[in-house]
Amino acid sequence: MTAPVIRIALTGMGGLDNPEPGLAVARALRTGWRGPLQIEGLVYDPWTTGGWTPGIADRLHLIPPLVQGDEAVLQRLLELHRRHPIDVLVPCLDLEVPVVARLSRRLAGAGIRTLLPEAADVHAISKVNLGAFCYANDITTPRTVHVRDLSTVALHADYFGYPLWVKGTVAGAKKVHNREQAVFEAEALAAKWGGGILLQEAIDGSEHMVAMVARGDGSLLSMVSARKLGTNQRGKSVIGAVIEDPVLRRIALRALSRLHWRGPLELEFVRSANGGQYYLIEINCRFPAWIVLTEFARGNLPVKLLREILAPGGRSQSRLRVGAMYARDVQEMGVLISSIRELRRSGSAAVGRVQPIRRRRGDLAVAVTGISAFELTQPGLGVARCLRSAPEIGRVLGLAYTPNDTGLFRSELFDACCRIGFEHDTEKRQEGDAMLLERLAGIRKKHGLDVVIPNLDFEIEGFQRIAAELERIGIRTLLPSLAARRKLGKQGLAELIGRQHWAGFEYPDTMLIKTRSDLTRAWERFGKPLILKGLLAGAARVYSLQQALVAWMRFKGEGEAQILAQPALYGEEFGIGVVCDRKGSLIDALPLKKLVMCERGKTWAAIPVPLVQAVADLAEILGSVGWNGPADVEFIRDSMTDRLVLIEINPRFPAWIGFSGLIDVNLPRQLVLAAMERPSAPVVGSGVLAQDVAFMRTAEEIPAAASTMAAFVNRGEVGYG
Repeated sequence: MTAPVIRIALTGMGGLDNPEPGLAVARALRTGWRGPLQIEGLVYDPWTTGGWTPGIADRLHLIPPLVQGDEAVLQRLLELHRRHPIDVLVPCLDLEVPVVARLSRRLAGAGIRTLLPEAADVHAISKVNLGAFCYANDITTPRTVHVRDLSTVALHADYFGYPLWVKGTVAGAKKVHNREQAVFEAEALAAKWGGGILLQEAIDGSEHMVAMVARGDGSLLSMVSARKLGTNQRGKSVIGAVIEDPVLRRIALRALSRLHWRGPLELEFVRSANGGQYYLIEINCRFPAWIVLTEFARGNLPVKLLREILAPGGRSQSRLRVGAMYARDVQEMGVLISSIRELRRSGSAAVGRVQPIRRRRGDLAVAVTGISAFELTQPGLGVARCLRSAPEIGRVLGLAYTPNDTGLFRSELFDACCRIGFEHDTEKRQEGDAMLLERLAGIRKKHGLDVVIPNLDFEIEGFQRIAAELERIGIRTLLPSLAARRKLGKQGLAELIGRQHWAGFEYPDTMLIKTRSDLTRAWERFGKPLILKGLLAGAARVYSLQQALVAWMRFKGEGEAQILAQPALYGEEFGIGVVCDRKGSLIDALPLKKLVMCERGKTWAAIPVPLVQAVADLAEILGSVGWNGPADVEFIRDSMTDRLVLIEINPRFPAWIGFSGLIDVNLPRQLVLAAMERPSAPVVGSGVLAQDVAFMRTAEEIPAAASTMAAFVNRGEVGYG
C-alpha cells in the first residue's frame, strides 16, 4: 500500500548568517522522513532566502506579521489549509509559539495538528523570567538582571563586572568587556526587540546544548545533547558535536519535569571551567538552528516530533552516534525572479530550481584562499563554485588557515584542501614570504598548480610580493599592484575622483581619524549616524559619540591605528564584480543590486542589473591606474541626488561571486584564462543576462568530521579522493 502524503507547514525559513531554525527542521525532515512528504514554507517576506533553498519547501506562502493579531494569523492559516491541506503545523520562531499555542484548538478543529506548550508555560521560561524559574526550581543559573531603563545600564554593568553578556528580551546576545561596550550593545538590542535588555554574568567554561521533544503528557520522547566546538565572535555555534553526558542529561530531565512542556525545546548551558558546574543560561521554546545535527547522529528529532503528532505514544528507540559533528557553512543558489514576483503578487508560489552549470573538467589546477564561513562568508567559497563549472579547470584546491575553516568539509567543491600560513608581523615578512612560497611549491609538486587566487584583503600584498617567484616555478597570479591599490584605496579614491571629475561617480566626504579629537570633530561635522571604516577592512555605523569611541577602540584593537569617518548615505546599494587583464583593460563585469543584507552588512540576496555607464566609467578608473585582476566595487545610489556614490574598491572578488558561475558570467574563469594568457570567454556580463535569475545565499549545517580536522592539523592537508 502506498503511504499517504504527509503535509507539514513550517515557519522560520530565514537563512541569513544567523539562520532561523525552520530551515534546519525542513532539512532534517527531508532527509529522515520515510515516505511522501510535502513542506509548505510560511514566510513573512518574499526575500526570505532560506525558503527558496532547492529541495526544501515545495511551496512558499506569505503570512501576516504577528502584530496584526491572532485572528489575522488564524484566518490566513485556514485559507491556506483550504487550498493546500495541512496535516501538521510546526512554528519555529520564539514569538510564534505562544500565538500558535493560543490558536491550537481552533486549528485542530480544522484538521491542523500541533504539539505545543500552553502560552503561559512559554512565558514562564522567557529570557526575562528564566531567573525566577531557575530559583523556584533550584536550578543553577548565572546572575541575571532585567534592565528596563537604559540610562542605568552602565551602573548595573559595573556592578556585575566584566566580561558579561548583554541580551535582548527576545533574542540576540553580545559579550562585552567594558561599560562603553555594554551601553553600545544594550542600545542596539533594545531598539530591535524592545522591553529593555538583560545583563547576565559571563561564566568561563564550555558551552553545551540540549534539544528535546516532549510528549503531550510532558514526558520525554527524545533528547540529543551537543557541545559547541567552534564559536564565532558573536557567540554563535559554528561547529558542534553530539556528546553523551549523564550529568547534563539528568539536569535537563529535571528541568523538563518542572516545565509542563509539550513539543520541541532547547536548553543552553555553560559548564564552568572552575569545578564543572552546569549553569542553565537559556531555554528556547522551539527547535534550535543546529537541529539537523540530530539527523547526522541518527536521532532525528524533527522526524520524532512529526511521528508523535501523527500517532501519539510512540517510543524513541534510536541509539545516537556520539561524536557526530556539524559545521555551519553557506549554500548559494539562483532563484527565478518570476517566482519571487508570483509570491509577492498572489501570496503563494512553487519553489523551483535553477540548475547549476555542469561541464567537463579541463587540464588546469587552481588554488583559492578564503574558503570559510566561520565569521563572514569569504569569497573563496564562491570562487570555487565558479571554477567547478569552468570547462578549463580540472582540479580545485582550497588553501585554509585553521581547522575551523568550514570549506574543509566541502568535498564537492575541492579536490584537496591544504594548510598555508601568513605572516602579519612586518619584521618577519621576508621569512613569511619564503615559507608561503615554499608551501605553494610543495602543493604544485604534489597536486599540480597552475594559478592561485587569493581572496582575502590582508593576503593580496604578500602574494603580490612573491608573484615573480611563483611565476618562475609555473604558478600564475593576476593581482593589482601596490601602487594601484593605494590609488584606489579608501583614502586615494577621494582625491582621484575629485581631480578627474568622472561624470558617473561621486565619493563621500571623508575625514582621516588619528586621535580622539579627530573623531569628535568628525561627529560634529557629519552628525549621526556616522560611518567608521578601517583602512584595511571593517565598518561600523554608530549613533552616538560614545558608540563612535567604542567602535574606534575596536578598530585600534584589531591593528587599525587610523580609520576613516564618513557621513551615512541612504539609497539603493549596488556591487560590481570585475576582472581586468594584465594591461589594465576590463575583460568582464557583473553588476548587482543588493536587496537583502545580513546584520553585518553582507549581501544575501541580489539581482543583476544593466549598469552599462557605471561599468564604462569604472573601466576608465581601473585602466587609469593599470589595475590587474579582480575587484569588488561597491556603490550607493544617493536617494536625494540620484547619483552613484562610489563607496570602495576591494582588490579581490566579492563574496557573492559564486552567482556569476550560476548565470554563466563566470568571472573567476575569466581571471584564470587571463592569468594563463589564454583567450577569454565570450563577454556577457555587461549586456543582457541569459536568465531572469536572482542571487540568494542561505546558511546551512553540513556534516563535519573530527578526522578531517585532525588530518588538516597533523598532515597539513585533506584529500577527498
